[in-house]
Amino acid sequence: MNSRLIRNTVVASGIAAAAVIAIGFATAQLGMAVAFSIGLLVGSANGLLVQRSLALGVGFTALSLVRLLLLTGLGLGIGLLIGLSQVWLVIGGIAVAQLVLAGFAVREALTG
Repeated sequence: MNSRLIRNTVVASGIAAAAVIAIGFATAQLGMAVAFSIGLLVGSANGLLVQRSLALGVGFTALSLVRLLLLTGLGLGIGLLIGLSQVWLVIGGIAVAQLVLAGFAVREALTG
């Protein structure tokens, strides 16, 4: 996993988070927008975690499970701190960030 892929994911997730905050502000749903944006930003860190886990040289499958459990636990914890009704938005933001990462990875693989 290269640095450009990680940078693109973080930048795209950051721009999406800012857009969600703006939309939330405009629609008076700022709490929901903040929860989703936090999820986007937490989820965008997954690429960096993948890069670090590959450098360890340990089995990728086992570390993937631990990494995803860590991100999910972090999302649940942050969501509970914000409010129980916001947990699904934080987890949803993490999921969308994973889709962004996967999209950039596919683009990278297709373009070489």
